[in-house]
Amino acid sequence: MLKKAAAGAGAVLIVLCWPFATGQVGERIYLDTVGKYDSPYVSITSESYDRGYLSSDVVSRVEIKDAFKPFFEEEGLPTVWHIDSKMTHGVFGISSESQLVLDDDLKPIAAEIWGKDVSPITFTASTALTRKTDFTITVNPMSYVEELGAKADTSALVLKGVVDAKGYGEFEYALPEAKLTTTANEAMVLTDLSGSAKGILDGQFWIGKQDFALKSVSFVDQINEMQVSLEDMRVGMSNVLTQADEKASDTNDQVMTNTNTATIGKIVSLNGDEFTNLNFKLAFSDLNYSALSRLGDMADDLNENMTQAQAQEAALALDLLVAKGLKVQLEDLSVTAPQGDVSSNITLDIAPGLARASENMAKISEKLSGQINLILPQAIVDEDPILLERAKMMEQGGVVVLEDGNYKLQMQIKGDQIVLASGDQLPIAMLMMLFM
Repeated sequence: MLKKAAAGAGAVLIVLCWPFATGQVGERIYLDTVGKYDSPYVSITSESYDRGYLSSDVVSRVEIKDAFKPFFEEEGLPTVWHIDSKMTHGVFGISSESQLVLDDDLKPIAAEIWGKDVSPITFTASTALTRKTDFTITVNPMSYVEELGAKADTSALVLKGVVDAKGYGEFEYALPEAKLTTTANEAMVLTDLSGSAKGILDGQFWIGKQDFALKSVSFVDQINEMQVSLEDMRVGMSNVLTQADEKASDTNDQVMTNTNTATIGKIVSLNGDEFTNLNFKLAFSDLNYSALSRLGDMADDLNENMTQAQAQEAALALDLLVAKGLKVQLEDLSVTAPQGDVSSNITLDIAPGLARASENMAKISEKLSGQINLILPQAIVDEDPILLERAKMMEQGGVVVLEDGNYKLQMQIKGDQIVLASGDQLPIAMLMMLFM
């Protein structure tokens, strides 16, 4: 009986102490992750962490970095913000509700746009002891009318996701509707914006995939009765890491394949022309990830006045990128224009094995191969005098042929020579001059 009583008392003690323990774990998770988050766009640091038994009060400092800082400064907005979080300690983890803290200058503006005592942005999260976190970020609906006539009406923008201890995450977001009107009586109407992503941010690169969709958006000049619109747009991006040698395990031997796609159902231009079935697919493959990462890490520090050390480091990274070989494939660039169908594809392949390419860029052509195909309606060419002049010149040179109302270009690239569909060969430099 005494043992049972002791065991029962021990269990009660554990239950009583557990919220305090999860509070300690939660603080450690926060300080190790969110409390010292840094990216090219924002940095987040802990301003204060007041931990209690069942709850904690946290203030985080968010600073906008150079990538976006000028935009905030131009609009007269602060570049340092604070987030107030209320955390609750549970048995299996912690949960939090956070709101953006507004200073006295911004409170009246926010009240006009979002309503009195309504936070523009709210953030809720639930973190397990395994550090897996489910979160929801909501930009609340706004309805605003300016004295000069500008208007803004939007539904709530909601982003939901989950991220684990290693940083791998999944999220999705949606904005059903947004209507904006300027003082010049120009309007933008957007419907059904959505997107999702799966992956992890590794330095400068998102390893994984992202998707974006938009049902429609239109820009209307109501005074001059002009409009540009777009329907059924989808954009995708993926970065995939693999080993250049399947038997190797060295991370320096990793290669990245970057694939970008876009489709648009219909575009209506200012003059009323309709362009349909726009397709775009571009892929970069066999990119040495070590070299790419070095260039990515340097990107924020590089400027027009590079130091000698920076230039040398960039050259070494470029040399490695080229020496390992790479491929560029514009698999599809096509659209149906009022004058007819336009289609094209390009493949370029730089074979591995070229050392110190930065010292002699012309040597790249020794490793270059590929092909170029293009079909362009004659009606499009005839509308542009400069384009027509180039097309006639290339037709006379046998570079393009006029067939069935279309200009057609077919060629292969072999080193510093191009091989035309007829079998004739031309120096690649001549082709560049013709295109220019």
